[in-house]
Formats: sequence, structure tokens, C-alpha cells
Amino acid sequence: MTTVLPERPVVAEPGKVRTWLRRIWGGGQIVESCPSWCTDHHRNDSDGALVDLCHGRDFDAIMLPVFDAQEGTLEMPVLSARIVVDPYDDRQERRMPHVVLEPWQDEVMECLNPDQFAAVIAQVRAHCDELDKVHAALITARQEATSL
Repeated sequence: MTTVLPERPVVAEPGKVRTWLRRIWGGGQIVESCPSWCTDHHRNDSDGALVDLCHGRDFDAIMLPVFDAQEGTLEMPVLSARIVVDPYDDRQERRMPHVVLEPWQDEVMECLNPDQFAAVIAQVRAHCDELDKVHAALITARQEATSL
């Protein structure tokens, strides 16, 4: 019995491995399979350079209202994270699943391994503790302002 692989991957289903036949520029083809955690659609990955393929999963950012001089207040994503693997990259750190963290829009911290990502999380958590102190100081300042 011959198995016929689809030309394009099927729609992502959590935990389901997707496999498709991919034509490589310059000749040849390869059977690609998504890791179980990959939710990328891969609609444009049925052919191309070998190194162009990556697998990923996006995680929600928090949306904060940020002042913009031209547009007024805009909802902006903060601390968005994506797990990525670049299976054909020359660099070992990119061939292993890693995190790409976008602290704020259009700024990235690339290729964070688990220890590096944990260090960033610890820094953010510690800063939130400091923001709690700012919050307490703000309450005190407002109480003083209303008692004048």
C-alpha cells in the first residue's frame, strides 16, 4: 500500500502531527512533519529553500493602551512570545525549540533557551514587585493630595 502525502499540510490541530511533501528549490523533495506543538499554517511551505522552513506556536501578548501622539491611545501588544524551531538552520541553537520574545511591538529577543527565558521571566516578575511599590507610593501621594 502506498501512502500519498498531501501537497500542503492540513489545518493545524493541537497535538496532531501534520506531514506533507515539500519541493526544494534547486531540485529534490522532502517529507516534512510538524512537531506536535506547531500551530503554523504552512500554507506557503509546499516549496522553497530548505532553510526557509520554521515551525512555531504563538502565545497571547497582553494588550496595553499606549499613548500615540498621532493616533491617540492604541492597544499595543506587550510581552508576546513564540516557540520556534528552524530545523535546517546552520546554528544549533536555532535547530532546537527556542523562544522569540517580543517585549514590545517590533522589538525582539531571539533564540532564548529555557534558562535564558527563565531569567527574563524572573526580571519581569521582580520588576512587577517594584511596580507594586510604585502603586503603593501613588496611593499615598493621592491621599496626601486630597488632604490638602
